[in-house]
Amino acid sequence: MPKSIGVLFVASEAEPFIKTGKIGDLAGSLPKSVKALGHDVRVMLPGYGFLNSRRFQIHNLLRMKDIVVPVANDLEKAYIKSSYLTSENQKVLVYFLSNDRYFNREGLYFHPETKKYFADNDERFIFFCRGILETLKRLRWQPNIIHCNDWQCGLIPVYLKTLYKNDPFFKNVKTVFTAYSLASHASFPRNSYAKSGLPAGLFPENDSGMDRLNFLKAGLTYADCVTTFGSKAEKSIRIAPDTELEKILHLRKNNIISMNFQNGNGHNHIAQKLVDIYHDLSKSI
Repeated sequence: MPKSIGVLFVASEAEPFIKTGKIGDLAGSLPKSVKALGHDVRVMLPGYGFLNSRRFQIHNLLRMKDIVVPVANDLEKAYIKSSYLTSENQKVLVYFLSNDRYFNREGLYFHPETKKYFADNDERFIFFCRGILETLKRLRWQPNIIHCNDWQCGLIPVYLKTLYKNDPFFKNVKTVFTAYSLASHASFPRNSYAKSGLPAGLFPENDSGMDRLNFLKAGLTYADCVTTFGSKAEKSIRIAPDTELEKILHLRKNNIISMNFQNGNGHNHIAQKLVDIYHDLSKSI
């Protein structure tokens, strides 16, 4: 029997807690399918303040508070809540990375009334990405794989390859980055880059030496494996309108893996395909 793999599935939304699109659908279903194949899967989401704790049976983890997360030359603190993704036969532990300043508001990415993206989305998801790594250390749980879903999680692979590269806790951790679109709102100005704490020069724009903070570029460049979901995502990820992304995708085109639902393939088929990817990455350690 193949060895059980530890997988942290990271996303900005997951059904039934919150869903606005494909990410929420897949992040709510695939972890259960992967666990059914015999693997230790856990999920981590932002701790949005509007989630109904009673309805979803979300509880504070008392030992998981005051987790220090560096953001923009300051130290923010995270606290963790938990619940479960449940099905008839499976129960997957879900962690909610919480911070009232960043997540205790209405709306995920933009204000529900004005439809304008939050001005601090850069800080919110810098906090989320780096907070996940700090939370794993507090949990003392070392997954084999961190599966990052779309731009909101794009800094995790680059953090692991830079600021955390000499941290023995993450020595054998591999990353999968799944892109769903080439969202323009995943790119932030140079001052946002400074907030990330990342070393300078990682993402020069047009050979100018100027670094913008592009979450998508980070994930596509630094993840150990890149996947896409659906024919639409596959087409857009390979024919990117952004020149810098085109260069990255061209360099990585031979190891971009399309995960699609063609020919009647469902979540169980995709879960098996993901497990095969996880196994291959684990073997490379």
